[in-house]
Amino acid sequence: MLALPLFVFSQTKQPAIKPFLKDDVKAAKSEADDFYKAQGYNKALTIYERLVITEPNNAEYNFKLGECYLNSNINKAKSVTLLEYAANANVKEKPKDVLFELAKAYHYAGLYDRAIETFEKFRVEKKGSVDAKLKFDQWVSWSTSAKTLTANSVDVTFENLGKTINAISADYRPVMGVSDSIIYFSSKRKGNTGGMTDDLGEVTSDIYFFTQNDTSTSKAKNAGANINTAFYEECMYINPYGDKMLVYSEGPESNGDINITQLKGKQWDKPVSLGKDFVTKVMETGACMSPDGLTLYFSAEMSGSKTGKDIYRCTRTESTNWSKPERLDDNINTNGDEDAPYMWIDGKTFFFSSTGHGSMGGYDLFKSIKASSSEGFSKPENLGYPINSTYDDIGFALAPNGKTFYVSAVRDSGLGDYDIYKCTSTTSLVSTPMVWLQGVAMTSAGTPAKGAFVVVTNATTGEKVANCESNDANGHFDIAVPAGSYKVSLRHAKLGKADAEFTADPATSSKVYLEIKFQ
Repeated sequence: MLALPLFVFSQTKQPAIKPFLKDDVKAAKSEADDFYKAQGYNKALTIYERLVITEPNNAEYNFKLGECYLNSNINKAKSVTLLEYAANANVKEKPKDVLFELAKAYHYAGLYDRAIETFEKFRVEKKGSVDAKLKFDQWVSWSTSAKTLTANSVDVTFENLGKTINAISADYRPVMGVSDSIIYFSSKRKGNTGGMTDDLGEVTSDIYFFTQNDTSTSKAKNAGANINTAFYEECMYINPYGDKMLVYSEGPESNGDINITQLKGKQWDKPVSLGKDFVTKVMETGACMSPDGLTLYFSAEMSGSKTGKDIYRCTRTESTNWSKPERLDDNINTNGDEDAPYMWIDGKTFFFSSTGHGSMGGYDLFKSIKASSSEGFSKPENLGYPINSTYDDIGFALAPNGKTFYVSAVRDSGLGDYDIYKCTSTTSLVSTPMVWLQGVAMTSAGTPAKGAFVVVTNATTGEKVANCESNDANGHFDIAVPAGSYKVSLRHAKLGKADAEFTADPATSSKVYLEIKFQ
């Protein structure tokens, strides 16, 4: 018995679609075709839906509506019956490459054997000479991988975060620091700054966030005018301490660049360039830093690249500028595309998205280990189904316990496009889970000690593990540590010194709360 992926079914009940009046068909077709040619598939879709209702035996309308579903995130599997009809049309009406498109539809519907069979029929039809632009071999590989991965699923639960967080439009790329009490994400919802829509009819993206604790979750809030403009902003990365953010910016003054902003109290500064030493002439679509902030990973398709979008690395010291970008080796990069690099808080576990490495369709999430600065990355491991799907899976944020994570996904419980989900795995996704130290620096009077310098050292070896400053607004600081005993030292120009100790044991608790008072 074939188990269909959960994400292929209709997400909300739709009102009845009315046919066009006979006199309106010609104008409607012209408008739909214009949107279709401009790749405005969501706008074209609503018109072709009515045209198919008006003329259900029209092979062209069925084909183009099927294509609109394939190129949207509404429900790609809806294209199956439409493309089956178009594929069975007589020779004169049969659209070009319809078998190839039908095979893709079967793939999204979870009918992998049928997809592989139809891909083969298409290859035979083309007498083995398939246009390279179709990436035929890659699609066959995706269907083969999808069949294997879905048959060996991992044990993960998905929780849609609901209407207070997600909108009917795309919500995607969740990021967080050590603390999962605040999550940032990108959204193309109505009400974004400036209220602009692009040529494809989509709202330009803004950065949002929500807060949560053990009992409640806030509504999603816009990150504010210091970060968001009327154009495109996306959150790429938050450092472990939650006070530095890498922002993707695209608009009149920025052509898909990486900018950086810092949290001052409760407000983010206006994002600025990473520096004159880091300048590329291409769009950087994903980025992160190592926990110490001295290595930058980013994804881009460099000019003249023969391997598509790849992941690159720049390094610096505390006193030097960024080095020139260095492409990661072929153990990470493939002839497909790689995007959204994410170095976890342990500084060793590297997550990224790729269309290669045995992906089950589009981008899948992968994991690789870099055990030390002198060693390379290990062979990437697919995170498995249902973490990955036949849709593009880009955006991943993992909590210190190694089992709780956040993704953006298209599923049957969604509100209409990509939604943010909180997920729980029965097994850890990392080899060494961490413990979240949730600390707060306090004055002797019991008020927040703002701007205290925090150093955590291993109580046994004296080795420094982490350092940061407490938040200027509330005195909080968040640090992740592996199992062990630790000393926390606070230093403040006016308040003096304060120390405390704690023990971290991931097997018994994923969080330690520590309140330290200056005397």
